[in-house]
Amino acid sequence: MKNVFFILVLAILVQSCTFDKKPEYLGIDNVWVEEASSNNITLKADAHFKNENDLGGTLLTDEIKVYIDNIYIASVSSEAFDVPAKDNFIVPLTVSFPLSKLFKEGNRNLLGIILNQVLNKKMKIDFKGSITYKLAGFSYDYPVDHSQEITIK
Repeated sequence: MKNVFFILVLAILVQSCTFDKKPEYLGIDNVWVEEASSNNITLKADAHFKNENDLGGTLLTDEIKVYIDNIYIASVSSEAFDVPAKDNFIVPLTVSFPLSKLFKEGNRNLLGIILNQVLNKKMKIDFKGSITYKLAGFSYDYPVDHSQEITIK
């Protein structure tokens, strides 16, 4: 009798949770320079999502690469993000890179581009790659291809 009751309760719980579709990726915006020092530059951005399901999941952002004027700079670094159920939410994206990277042999052109952009006070930032959604063995990649020109203050 206990087993029948347990199975009945479990079936009701499973039936009441909805997972009709994956969370919706709405895009990236609010790209800004968080910090610009003599040693390091930190860029931040917001990735917007909408989850209409009763279940959450996890988002991983390790596959996003950042480019300045079409030249690869660094990859986004962040911890796994827990997706809230039935909510609109923002996944913060952060990328930091040392200024010394600009002086490396292969990036001499990049230094000129950045100096030019700093003098003009504008830079074209590209985020390219994917954000991975995972839930109980299921995974889905959201393609990311966002360009934005930012003003340096």
